[in-house]
Amino acid sequence: MEIKLIPVADDNREAVLALSVREDQPFVATNEVSLRQADEANEELPGVARPFGIYADGKLVGFCMFAFDPEAEEPDDRYWLWRFMIDKAEQGKGLGQAAMKEIMKYFKDNGADRLYLSTEPENELGLHVYRKLGFRDTGIISGGETVLMRMLKGPNRLVKDFYGIDIDKALHISGKKGYGVSAAVFDSDGDVLQYCSGSGRYGEAFPITPDTLFQAGSVSKPMFALTLLRYADKGLIDIDADISSVVPEFVKKGPLTFAALLSHTAGYNLHGFPGYPAAHEPFTLEDILNGKGITPKLRRIRPCGEQFMYSGGGFTLAELAFTRLTGTTLREAFRKEVAEPLGLKRTGYFQPLDDDLAANAAFGGRLGIKEDPARGWHYYPEHAAAGLWTTPTELVEIGRALARSCRRGGFLKKKTARRMMTPVKDYYGLGVMRINADTVGEETAAKFGCDVAYHDGENEGFLTEWIISLKSDVCVAMMINRSDDAACWAQFDVACELFRKAKE
Repeated sequence: MEIKLIPVADDNREAVLALSVREDQPFVATNEVSLRQADEANEELPGVARPFGIYADGKLVGFCMFAFDPEAEEPDDRYWLWRFMIDKAEQGKGLGQAAMKEIMKYFKDNGADRLYLSTEPENELGLHVYRKLGFRDTGIISGGETVLMRMLKGPNRLVKDFYGIDIDKALHISGKKGYGVSAAVFDSDGDVLQYCSGSGRYGEAFPITPDTLFQAGSVSKPMFALTLLRYADKGLIDIDADISSVVPEFVKKGPLTFAALLSHTAGYNLHGFPGYPAAHEPFTLEDILNGKGITPKLRRIRPCGEQFMYSGGGFTLAELAFTRLTGTTLREAFRKEVAEPLGLKRTGYFQPLDDDLAANAAFGGRLGIKEDPARGWHYYPEHAAAGLWTTPTELVEIGRALARSCRRGGFLKKKTARRMMTPVKDYYGLGVMRINADTVGEETAAKFGCDVAYHDGENEGFLTEWIISLKSDVCVAMMINRSDDAACWAQFDVACELFRKAKE
């Protein structure tokens, strides 16, 4: 069989337009759409889009289109297989693999050292063909499509490259089957890119996807603050009112305000919480604050407003006051005020985690081996302080909503959003850190490259980084199922570098 690639021109354009795939193959755009996009791309950058008819022994059997830009600065922008299809009447004859070999030869003969393509994760037939020909998953998800790569010169070695960063290497998970990472970036071009690699469950073949749930640790705090401020915007809560009478058993001497609790200036102890095995009996907020769990009783140990003192206990007290004032749980309030308006499907204070969500949840490090083979995570009854489950993709969506609110209002009133981001003492605003040269010094601020809102999180077995630009929509979120000190600092450095590159 002789396969030839012949450029689409006036003499074969109509025949190419007549090609189509089966109805059960919705993953490929029509050739009409592809050719229109080729014309648009070539108007902007002549020659970058190259559409071809695929001919077998002189008969038109398929269509392909290349992105060919050898002058592109980044290697992963230069050579792409944009479209590939075999007509429905010609499938099942081995033409797909034969045509792909000819396509790879074209790129190699024209100077390409590697070739990229992307397809829907559900395109199992296409993925099977590509992987059989040596294409390997990069971990990148662009526009919801899985990106694959094949080296054309030298060994077919996968080049892990997300915004120019080898994330697996940087996080020390290359070749380690027990851990994995999920990241999402909304960059200055308006694109959402995701990166997933490794296993979400130590000792299991559990590939991480953009939908894999992770515990967010202390990133739960800004999400609680956001929920509460939505109520404030509606006039249902006054964050500056004295709420001593709402939680009198924990206030010997007032005043006490939500603003003080959210900014860690209310003077309470209990820095953080270790969580409990997933099957542990449920605790109420009162149980936790009265010391009936494994943490001490909540106490005010400094006068309100005197100094910044990080307190997960203070956030738990704020949650208790919120539930008493509103008559609703934080889980329900977050769903109504944040998740539903922003279209979030996988973010919430799911404590304990629902069975239907548990099937797609990562394990925290080795907890599945150490404690519970079926539920390898801890239960956190302190929802506002540490109880959020989410994905990086949805954290990015929340970050964008906050950033836009700061600039022009929207999800929050502009005044409310800006107050949330304004430090009360040191660098902490209402549930979120403000990082710039004035708040943390030039050296630390330089890691981010601009004025940002930031929070990190650490639960047993989980780490989270969340960075929001206050001048644009750029946002980065990264989550891993490993929580030692080395992983913590490595993830911080990688998230900062991703953020700087996403702004460019």
